[in-house]
Amino acid sequence: MSKDVKIRDLVVLGLLSDNPRYGYEIKMIIDNVMSHIVDISSGSLYYSLKKLENNGFVRETGTERVGNRPERSVYEITDEGRRMLRRELPKVIFPQSRPIFPVNLGLYFFDAISEKEQCRRFLIKEAYLKRILEYHREIDEQTRENTPLRHQFIMRHTIMLIEMEIAFCEDVLSSLVDRKLYELDERDLEEIDDEYENLKKTIHADQAIIESERDRAASQN
Repeated sequence: MSKDVKIRDLVVLGLLSDNPRYGYEIKMIIDNVMSHIVDISSGSLYYSLKKLENNGFVRETGTERVGNRPERSVYEITDEGRRMLRRELPKVIFPQSRPIFPVNLGLYFFDAISEKEQCRRFLIKEAYLKRILEYHREIDEQTRENTPLRHQFIMRHTIMLIEMEIAFCEDVLSSLVDRKLYELDERDLEEIDDEYENLKKTIHADQAIIESERDRAASQN
């Protein structure tokens, strides 16, 4: 991917390639539907929109007002924007960028964490991952038949990554940390429950957009 093209630019162009949208609508889709794929702040999003507009990749088509709220600008992708999307989007598949995993920062400074807390965090992580793995498998089984193939592969990729992370936790808890140093308590289980409920909301939003895409494709056919 070209150095001056950011992931957020491709997200904006990809969402505008379907329909004209206003900035807040793009932000809501990113937060509620695509949060398992990208993390883009409001500031970065609006900066990207303005940059893409200045470079001729998107244009403002007008404004709209809902109730007493301030007017909001509606954007659409230009022909040049579509060409850029077709050119740059394949590059997020390969070449491969080096992945950054926050857990590795914790491991790098592992000695700054007490042995009990080391054990606690990896036990929480392991328990949470096993729980969400089961949930992802259930969703995959329930929706696979009616889900577009590309979304099936997104789900499969997610499942494979969770399986890898579980195996990694098990290695840490058997070789680097003594899992007998700590036992999960009610507070830990509540933390896992909170994260689990947040994840379920995201997955349900994902399924809503998938169903919308399926219905739109069916209507076009």
